[in-house]
Amino acid sequence: MSDKNHILFTTISFFVIIVCLILANIFIHKDNHKKLVLKISAILTVIIHFSSLYVDFFAGREPSVEDSMLLPLYPCNVAMWTLVILAFMKRTETKLYNYLCVVTFYLGVIGGILGIVINEIYINNPNLAEWGVLKGLLSHSTMLFGCIYIVTAGFLKPRVSNLFYVFFGLILLIVDGGLMIFLHWIFKLELPNSMYLLERPFEAIPWLNVVTIGILAMVIIFIATALYEQLALKKEDRWYTKLKAFIESKKSK
Repeated sequence: MSDKNHILFTTISFFVIIVCLILANIFIHKDNHKKLVLKISAILTVIIHFSSLYVDFFAGREPSVEDSMLLPLYPCNVAMWTLVILAFMKRTETKLYNYLCVVTFYLGVIGGILGIVINEIYINNPNLAEWGVLKGLLSHSTMLFGCIYIVTAGFLKPRVSNLFYVFFGLILLIVDGGLMIFLHWIFKLELPNSMYLLERPFEAIPWLNVVTIGILAMVIIFIATALYEQLALKKEDRWYTKLKAFIESKKSK
């Protein structure tokens, strides 16, 4: 459960992210500068993620290598690396780029918020003075900024149609989780709860599992993007108008 330190960190983190996004939107307009911001966010996230190895080493302790440093075991691991790939991709006018934008944005935003608000490592060891705990929260914060920036910088336009990409992204996560578990089984290692396929992520929330998380994510994304289209787009550009036109075109054939 959250304590005062966690609530304070979460509040400051979200405030700094919002301020940085506003400042970036005001002062950064060139595409190459926007890409630079995305690269900085992606690289900083990776550096913080692996930083505990160097902190342990220079502190004279045996560096502790977490499984998630070596393999993409959890949604946030996937979002972190897709953010890196996206930031350094040169060809932006491709379906692959658009797919990565959608998956990274939605996965990174949902995973980033949950990774800050309901952080497993902090719950098990509520001590911000310990770098192994703090870096987990910080890396989620830098990743969250980068993933939101994908939209605020104009790399991706929120649309209800993005749900198709989100669905395939969820399938990819399940396949990835199964593969990670299979690899550990092959090498006779302790099976990880990759993508939360083996156990619930939080014992205190028994109904929250890989299936309900996916359904909730799809529902939240649909509501958010439908509301955005209703407020920001003309009627002819909204999802239900395009769906109606598509159905009518099929009937006329």
